[in-house]
Amino acid sequence: MTLKGLIKLTAILQAHPLTIIQWQILMVVAENPGETITDLVNDGKLVCGTPSDIAVSVKRLGEGRHDRPGLGLLKKQQHEDDGRYFRLFLSAKGKKLVDKLKLQMKNVR
Repeated sequence: MTLKGLIKLTAILQAHPLTIIQWQILMVVAENPGETITDLVNDGKLVCGTPSDIAVSVKRLGEGRHDRPGLGLLKKQQHEDDGRYFRLFLSAKGKKLVDKLKLQMKNVR
């Protein structure tokens, strides 16, 4: 991506407001519904930050924390084989936003 493209991307994300890490998580989950964070990181599909950064961003994109509500863009479903892991899916609101972002970013290079 060129510097000009990065500037356009930043402007688009600020309008929603999303960080680059949150944007990448949404795009990767949209393409890989039902995967866990661990699967996405281990497969090299999610490379936007440390596992801790990613976990915090997933929480923010989802239900949030007790002191800070989430954005409601992701849904988590407990993994059926191991309760420590959660499968990630876009919520209806998340799907709508991803579709909008893809349209806006179509010409960003």
